[in-house]
Amino acid sequence: MKTPTRDTKVFRSVITSGAQFEEYVNGIGRPRFAVSCGGDDSGGAQANPDEWLFANDIDSLMRAFLDWDARGIRMEYGQTAGEDADLVASWSVVGLPNHFNDATSNLNSGLLGVMCKAMGQDGARTAFLESLFSDAWAYDFVALRSSRYDSFIEEWKADDDKNARPEHYRAQKHFGVIVDAGGLGVANRPLQYWVYIGVASGSLTAQQLNDSGFSCEGLIGQACVINGLGEVERVGNYRVTERDAA
Repeated sequence: MKTPTRDTKVFRSVITSGAQFEEYVNGIGRPRFAVSCGGDDSGGAQANPDEWLFANDIDSLMRAFLDWDARGIRMEYGQTAGEDADLVASWSVVGLPNHFNDATSNLNSGLLGVMCKAMGQDGARTAFLESLFSDAWAYDFVALRSSRYDSFIEEWKADDDKNARPEHYRAQKHFGVIVDAGGLGVANRPLQYWVYIGVASGSLTAQQLNDSGFSCEGLIGQACVINGLGEVERVGNYRVTERDAA
């Protein structure tokens, strides 16, 4: 049985650059875990835009991120009637959007469900929050372990540099053939289509895609040029121009 960790200090700060992130985490001793909203939609989290939370245990971190205690969120155990009720024991989280209950799936399978019942609400909560942290990308969160700080900071600083020197990075070209493409919608932002040519990727708005005469599926196999800012400049013989998104 897993025993929930004792509450540890949770640090929180609004951070808007890679250099600021590095300075902050170094100043607080690089806690083991960090989490932030991935976009404009908090997805049920009680964190401000660009706010990061840090702590040395996931249970305390995620409870603060979701404002678990103040909102009266709880784990609830339910089971179906019948002889084999224990074998189909089911945990759910009450007080958060239903999509969070996807993170309880690992707690509700066969004998594991029985074990989670024995853990009680606190144990099930800790297991649920650890599962939520591990699958953060599925819920539009950014979750980091301290072992990822250095690479994350390096990538963020590179992005900051690109934003500071856009013309320099627009001059960089990646050439290839589109091997994958998919739609991406974030909060209220217009739908974009991401295209991949090896390690490089870029995006087209729905309007640009429509103007080019392509469908999303029609992108596959097309020659493509992507600049250092991740902007698709050319698909086949079609040169993409900057326009307002549809």
